[in-house]
Amino acid sequence: MPRSLVIERENLPKVVQGWLDAIGLDEHDTVELVFTEGELVLRRPLSPELRLWAKGVVDTYDREFKELLGL
Repeated sequence: MPRSLVIERENLPKVVQGWLDAIGLDEHDTVELVFTEGELVLRRPLSPELRLWAKGVVDTYDREFKELLGL
């Protein structure tokens, strides 16, 4: 069963940001990473509701990750 994660583009490694540029997702603030058994699919979140939800989740994740690192 596929699983997905929505993340802010700026939090991805530079090489992944380059992939997004190459596939035409360079204008999007958030992207959805869909993991299947044999591949990783990059796409923009499909619905405005998902994009809004993702922004809050990513902000929370970033804050907690920075606390773990002591930043």
